Amino acid sequence: MREKTRVDAIYETLRDRICLGMYTRGDVFHEADLGQEFNVSRTPIRQVLQRLAFEKLTVVRTGVGTIVEGCSDSVVRDYLEIHARLLSSVSELGLVAEPSDQEDAVAMLHFRASRLKTKSDPMQFWLVLKGLQEVSNQLIGDDLIRHMDELLFYRTGPAVMQGVRAAPRKAAEVLKRNVGDVIDPIEEQNDLAFFALQSANVRRYAKLLREA
Repeated sequence: MREKTRVDAIYETLRDRICLGMYTRGDVFHEADLGQEFNVSRTPIRQVLQRLAFEKLTVVRTGVGTIVEGCSDSVVRDYLEIHARLLSSVSELGLVAEPSDQEDAVAMLHFRASRLKTKSDPMQFWLVLKGLQEVSNQLIGDDLIRHMDELLFYRTGPAVMQGVRAAPRKAAEVLKRNVGDVIDPIEEQNDLAFFALQSANVRRYAKLLREA
């Protein structure tokens, strides 16, 4: 795995902010402001904005700039169902990576999830959800499927987090169940069972959208 660059770090920061609702649909990114915030020239900022546009988290409009994009609820639900089926296919087809030790990472996520309260800071929820996604992504053994998995997670992230803010109690219960479900498969290195469970859990997150 290649070492992350400054562009990677800025990109991930802005991507997280979009998912957390710190930037909302229609907000415009200004290169000068971002350059000043991150203490870089406009060149890396442009690279970051190009990546966000490529991932469809933003759209570039002539005469306006780079604008935060969003998906309709129906499209988000479709993406979540596609994501669930993708994870199910990983299990059914055995598209898993070589065994790796993820027990400590999942144990830490379980601890952090257990501390979530009904009115938890969405940031804490996001960090656990994102951490679980990173564990899941690393266990996928095919580069194309891994990239699709990441795209679908972040494309639906803003809508899922909107559901989290609308129904924090239900969201905390869903996330705690999600992390609890995967502990045994991770400890047993049963990746096929892990992905079957993750598929079911993605569908549970889709139900949060009804509360948003």
